[in-house]
Amino acid sequence: MSERQNGQKAFMLRCQLPSGTFRLAPHSDVINPYFTNIALAALVELGEADAVMGHLVWYLNHVTPRGYVNDFRLRGEEECDTGKADSEDSYHATFFSLLRAWIERTDNPNWPTGVHDKLADMLRALLRLQQPDGLTWAKESWRVKYVMDNCEVAQGLADAGWIFAGLGDGERAKLALEKAEQCRQGILSTYSVKKQCFAVYDRVLPNWGKWYPDATSQAFPVLYGIIPAAGPIASHLYGCLTEHFPYYDRFKTGDFFPWMVMGEWADIMGDRERSARMLEQAEHQYIYGPRQRYWLLHEAGRFLRLARRIGEM
Repeated sequence: MSERQNGQKAFMLRCQLPSGTFRLAPHSDVINPYFTNIALAALVELGEADAVMGHLVWYLNHVTPRGYVNDFRLRGEEECDTGKADSEDSYHATFFSLLRAWIERTDNPNWPTGVHDKLADMLRALLRLQQPDGLTWAKESWRVKYVMDNCEVAQGLADAGWIFAGLGDGERAKLALEKAEQCRQGILSTYSVKKQCFAVYDRVLPNWGKWYPDATSQAFPVLYGIIPAAGPIASHLYGCLTEHFPYYDRFKTGDFFPWMVMGEWADIMGDRERSARMLEQAEHQYIYGPRQRYWLLHEAGRFLRLARRIGEM
């Protein structure tokens, strides 16, 4: 593993709290379970199973009576529930994906057995958000269907199906897989043949001049396998990105945050030059540079995964 990867692995592990979960940065007071789920996929790949299990257990222990998980803030060493979350659909979806990755890496399919009922409650809560068109609301109190969230949900439900199958719960496995496919079809239904793009949310099409959520949202159907990266739709979408944000790999997007996930899209599309440049620029501008305050746990995780994707071992 390269020096740059070792540095980011150490950065992530410094974010872990005594409770098992992770803060957004070593000196941050924010605990965001969604970003943590995404980030820790990189630690799973690096074999940090015990560290990741600490968060998985923490997450399961913090499911509310409503069936969801909130963000927390630190007051000294105390973790205080904020009573709210950025979304409810993506939090559980990314948890199921992380749990599957952990089980596959550790070859320990029996670990979730003791929390079977809790996982069933989480699946039930996630499916409460799914509507007849297959798409999920971000939250029960925020009835908006974001394509980014739904790509994570389609994957998360498929992973939940795999988990329940491993637990011998064929009924829930079948249900989760059916709902995953309905979600995938719902995402495809938001594609506009005329405008050649996906809706950002509901039926609102993107303004390609706006970085987030408009331009960034178009990466997710490719990143999550809703459409093939080798197909004409993905090629057109990536072409629109590079036309409107030709220097996104240098973080010239109008956004303070790096969005390393877009480097993963570049790599999937075969644009190795831009994906490699994002790693270099992340070091110069964020990890050791003037934007260091915006370098957070999930960006470090994406950095690690991208470095490994491009073959930097």
